[in-house]
Amino acid sequence: MNAEATSRVLDRIDGLRDELVAALADAIAIRSVNPTYPDQDYDDLVGGESEVAGLLAGLYREAGAETELFGEAPGRDNVVGVLRGSGGGRSLIFNGHVDVVPADDPAQWTHPPFTAYVDGTHVWGRGSVDMKGGLIAQAFAAKALRQAGVRLRGDLVLQGVAGEENLEHHMGTSAVLERGFTAEGAIIAEPTGALSPLTVMPATPGVLIMRISVTGRSAHAAMRARMRAEPADDPVAASAIDAALRIHDALRRLEDEWVEGRVDPLFEKGQFTIGLDVIDGGARGSRNVAFIPDETTLDYAIFYPPAAQLSEIQSEIVQTVAGVAKRDPWLRANPPRIDWPMHYPGGRTDRDHPFTRMVCLARERATLDTPFAGAPDVRPFPSATDLTWFTAAGIPAVGLGPGALTMAHSVDERCAIDELVCAARTYAVAAIEWCGAE
Repeated sequence: MNAEATSRVLDRIDGLRDELVAALADAIAIRSVNPTYPDQDYDDLVGGESEVAGLLAGLYREAGAETELFGEAPGRDNVVGVLRGSGGGRSLIFNGHVDVVPADDPAQWTHPPFTAYVDGTHVWGRGSVDMKGGLIAQAFAAKALRQAGVRLRGDLVLQGVAGEENLEHHMGTSAVLERGFTAEGAIIAEPTGALSPLTVMPATPGVLIMRISVTGRSAHAAMRARMRAEPADDPVAASAIDAALRIHDALRRLEDEWVEGRVDPLFEKGQFTIGLDVIDGGARGSRNVAFIPDETTLDYAIFYPPAAQLSEIQSEIVQTVAGVAKRDPWLRANPPRIDWPMHYPGGRTDRDHPFTRMVCLARERATLDTPFAGAPDVRPFPSATDLTWFTAAGIPAVGLGPGALTMAHSVDERCAIDELVCAARTYAVAAIEWCGAE
């Protein structure tokens, strides 16, 4: 490691602390809520992502980067900045997303969600953790490299992408990679504060959304006793909710089996789940307790090991549902329908991969004499991230970013300033280590 260059850069980052916080406050003030997020007004929100991309472009230019803004839809720009290396070094990507989730009811927040509040230790506001804090820290790492007079040998590629919060990777990270902005390693600035801050996260589970639609036969609610007494294959009525819950009971048992049957060395037992998160049921003509329900949908979020095949996961679930239908006269005659509205494959970079080891070492060196000193935890992301698309492209990638995971998408989202600074320090050290420096 170039110890003298690293020392200069770390000192410069510490000197940029107040400027970094101010830049994050500017980014939070931009309401870049993903316009396609459920129940949002697209026309009201579109353009916020481009505005954040423009802010980042200015920071990237201050770092000496060649910048480009482009998007797959108007108002939804990605931004890329490239710091050209002198040659002979490996290339590195710093990646993060510019969109945020809605803030819901601002009255629930201690401080307005889109007006950053700085209390001396934390920056409050939507996106402070997920993930404008990480994006700004990456930009300031690049800025500090330039101000410290450190020239990397390999290229450093800064990426601020649109669409991640609604799993629109085709709008963001995949579009950027397809445009040719690739490298030999990538650090994604998702918040990785798990059991301890600034955890290194080299894996993400597969995420599968499933909808099960069940049909019943409606009648007056008073017919329930008669429904139970009559032949189950042709009753006067059949509750779609009852039938759906029988299916769910079987899927709960399958989820219990996954504790031992679906495992991965980077994940703790029990992290792969079949979660029922949305139920919608009732009578088509009236959502009223006076009617036996004739339709029900169950929406599940399924998290599975990154090494597992999608077809294998789907087949196991389909067989479980089919087993319930086979034993149930009504469902046997009226089979439930299964749809798969969304799939996000898992991804992983091995714990012992040279890139993972390098990021761990960079994080340890960058946090010496700070509250975060010591070797970092190495854990998987609990949910989908754009790490998937880097590993799918053959680029080793890990997540490392400021902020507690519990703060992501939450009311009163806030990020510790010390974490922001230490994240920037880690990014800078990683760039020197991976790319080489003059």
